[in-house]
Amino acid sequence: MKTYEVPLHPQYWDLDRWEQMGFRDREEATYWQESSCGILCLRMALEGLGIVSSVPIIDLVRTGTEMGAYTHEKGWSHDGLCRLAERFGATAFSRGNLKLSDLKEYVDSAKLPIVSIKWAFSDQKTFQERLFFWKRYGGHLALVIGYDETGLIVHHTSIRPEYNWEAKHISFVDFTTGFTGRAVIVGK
Repeated sequence: MKTYEVPLHPQYWDLDRWEQMGFRDREEATYWQESSCGILCLRMALEGLGIVSSVPIIDLVRTGTEMGAYTHEKGWSHDGLCRLAERFGATAFSRGNLKLSDLKEYVDSAKLPIVSIKWAFSDQKTFQERLFFWKRYGGHLALVIGYDETGLIVHHTSIRPEYNWEAKHISFVDFTTGFTGRAVIVGK
């Protein structure tokens, strides 16, 4: 069993604090709240691995959009997240066709996988979830922070407060059902 101490940064924000968070207005903060699963996973990985002690979400958003790591049509690209991670001092690469054993090996070697999943590891979404999860092409991203003999330990963000999961155990069966096989691997 291996698990890293990684802070959870929920995707559910106090939007009344938009100015303190560095956004131009509440509308901009709302947009980024709905589009932040990838950037929050990267933030958690950078902080959890000790690459940065703390980085405001607005800094990641601004830098990432300036680099072309995000588009409204497709969301945060895996390659863009890799470039952004490198800009903040990490190593990062994107991989596909990953197996559970690959993810465990990365965790063992002090690398945190940002995994592409079906929302909440579900094999399908309810109508309400489809409304909240508005990206036409999008998947959802979660951060693997560890594992044990029966499953993986993940941080999962959501604009729905009850789905901001901290160190949630996901059985190997449930994980496999919701995992696309793609990930961004972040390390020192």
